Amino acid sequence: MSSKDKLLKVTFDEIYENGYYATSVDKILKKAKMNKGSMYHFFKSKKELMLAVIDAHIFDYIDKKYGAILNTQGNYIDAMFEVLNNKESFNFTFGCRLNTLVQELSHQDKDFKVALEKVYTHFEGILEKVFLKAKANNEIEYEDIKGLAVFVVATIEGALSTAKKSQDGMHFETCMKQLKLFFESIRKK
Repeated sequence: MSSKDKLLKVTFDEIYENGYYATSVDKILKKAKMNKGSMYHFFKSKKELMLAVIDAHIFDYIDKKYGAILNTQGNYIDAMFEVLNNKESFNFTFGCRLNTLVQELSHQDKDFKVALEKVYTHFEGILEKVFLKAKANNEIEYEDIKGLAVFVVATIEGALSTAKKSQDGMHFETCMKQLKLFFESIRKK
């Protein structure tokens, strides 16, 4: 792992667990076993470092986790629920990587808002493609595919926040069962 990648990973872990404002550059550098000169070689500020983390860790995380659904050879809706039912791939203690940062940062700074909104839009775009493929594959009957994607992303994020609030994955599972019931209602007969 390169120094830059190590710095990004440590920064992500620290901020995900403790928050952006509660995490100092000194704490990040100590944990990464780096000095300030190393950080400033790559990034001008903590903010620039955080924007790189959003791009490198949050965007890629969403892209890999949900983008994989597009590669299914079978039923797209079933493939989506396979991802959503994989409890080990979610963190119910700290919540969603994306939503945790949105809650803390998007209202504080325009650059953070734009970067995080880009990730959300990408997430919605992936699911919109999934639902378009599902519709073309005669899996679902639904007109507002873009709206459906926004709704499902909001449901996933809300379910993760509910689980985080309670520190209990059962709340997430309950929400996913309700989402599955909704998809049963739009499944093409």
